[in-house]
This record gives sequence, C-alpha cells and structure tokens, in this order.
Amino acid sequence: MNYRNSLLALAVATAAGTAPAHAIDLGTFKGTDLSFGGYIKAEGIFEDPEGEDSHFYGRANQTRFNFKTVTQKNGHTIVGFIEGDFYGGNPTGDDPDWRLRHAFIRIDDTTVGQTWTGQWWAVSYTDYFDFFAGPRGTLGGLNFRAPLASYETHGFRFSAQDPVFDDADTPDLAVNYTQPFSNGSQVIFTVSGREAENEDYGVGAAIGSKIMIGRHRLNLNAHYGDGLGVFTGVGVGGAPVDVENDDLVTQMGFNAGFQYVFNDQWRANIAYTRTDVDDDADTRYEGQRVNVVHNILPELEVGAEWRKYNLPFGGLIPEGQQVEVMAKYRF
Repeated sequence: MNYRNSLLALAVATAAGTAPAHAIDLGTFKGTDLSFGGYIKAEGIFEDPEGEDSHFYGRANQTRFNFKTVTQKNGHTIVGFIEGDFYGGNPTGDDPDWRLRHAFIRIDDTTVGQTWTGQWWAVSYTDYFDFFAGPRGTLGGLNFRAPLASYETHGFRFSAQDPVFDDADTPDLAVNYTQPFSNGSQVIFTVSGREAENEDYGVGAAIGSKIMIGRHRLNLNAHYGDGLGVFTGVGVGGAPVDVENDDLVTQMGFNAGFQYVFNDQWRANIAYTRTDVDDDADTRYEGQRVNVVHNILPELEVGAEWRKYNLPFGGLIPEGQQVEVMAKYRF
C-alpha cells in the first residue's frame, strides 16, 4: 500500500501545525462551488547526526496544492478533494516529483478515496515542523494516507482501509470516538485492528486529548497494543512488520505537548514522545522538540525548531539533532 471537516481543515493542515485552512474561492459553476488552496514552504535544516559530520541543506518539497468542489443537491452535500505535494521520487529533497496525498469524495457523513487513516485521527497533535518524524511514536507517526471508506455519526468515525499486509483477508479497521467540550477541549478514544504478516490479528487502543487552558493548549496521547508499529513508525523493520519469532510484537507509548500562545502573532510549542517495544532488542524511541512560530500576516509565518531523536527514521532522519528554520505562505 502507499504510505503515501474538520475533515478539510485537517486535510490541508500543515506539518508545522494545525493552523486554519486557507483557500481561494474560484466561484460557482453549474451549482458547484470551486476553490483552490495549499501553501508554499521553504525550509533550511542544520543536521547534527550522532557520530557523523554535521551539514546544512534546504528544500521546498513540502509545498502542496489542493482543489476542492462542494455541491449541494437533493438534500445532500458532496465534497470532492484532491491534493498533492512534491515528495515523490527521492523523498530526501533531490529531484522532487509530484505525489498524490489526498483524493477523496465525501457524501454527507461518508468518505471514500485516499485520505488519512483512522489511526491518524486518534492523535491530538502539537505543532511540528518535521514532516517525516514529527508525530513519530504516536498512531499518526507514519503520517500516511490510504484508500479507505469511512462513516461518521454522533461523534464516531468508522474506517475500513487498504491493509498494510498485502495478503490480508480483511481491511485494516479503526473506530474513533471524539468527545468535545464547550471550551474547545476534546478527548479521542480509538480502537485499531489489522491482520499482520503472520496472519494473527493485532488489536490496539489509544487515547488522545486536547486540554485548553485559556488560549494555551496541552495535548496528551497514549497507545498500547499489537500490530501498531506500522502506524507509529517505531519497531518497523523489514518484513514481516510487527512480527518477531512468528509472534505479534506489543508496544506502548505516550506523547505530551504544550502550546503557549503569546499573542495573535507569536506561539511556541514543546513536546516529548516515548515508545517502548516488547521485542528482543527492547527498542525504545524518544523524541523531543521545541519551536517558535511568528505570523507576520495571517497567511505568512516564519519559525524555528530544535528537535532530537534517539533512533534513525529509515534513510530520511538520522539519530541526533536538527535545527530547522522555515517560511510558509498559505493561500
């Protein structure tokens, strides 16, 4: 499978956080509202890998564009959404190619197509700049989208997804329940299930929470279960995935983040993540980050982030520290 609202606000959320979506209204054609959106992001990254020489590089691959249609007809609301970025080809930033992120149809409360997995919706996110490893260690860790069908009703979201295990007999499943509160806080309960590569069925659970403290925000997340490494990005090693000695591997993890809002132009975030895997190596992942963001205009922001990871992330993110400076223009 490709590791490649509410719904639309988050579908175009930036990897630097959950700023509100922007879009350019293109008008109405034959009863359908058309809009175009996205952002341009430029980033410079100083990397200090553990045991290796440090270096600096720049890229703009996270830049993305989306197109949305909304039609009201016969008492139904039909939304079409397509979005891509430039992380196709070599994802490290060289020779960027267009890559499909989202392509879905939403009819009232039902969504079909490629978009966020049900596991991604389990997490209450703190602003992060790192597109690849920012939410690593949570159920949104691999930040991937899958062909799926989902249905929402009374706070529940039911998702049936293209399975990670190619020979699975059943789709991967997720059930989310979100309980909102009047001050903007919320709690998310999630159950995840999938057939793993040893043909056992792995089940996991997660809880995510956003606690509003005036203008500030505390995010707490935790997960536990089997077959979750394909979502968290921790414990994923070659094939078979989430399986060792022909047994499913259990993992548990937590994430805590806090956003402090100075005023309408300045905000800062700090976050810590830890995930422990019950494998032969007793794998433990830890990640930390601190960032500050300045909105020069509502559509234009700049920022800087320090982050550190104790485990590499494939060939994309090394063990060690990074410092990123970025500028992003949303439209």
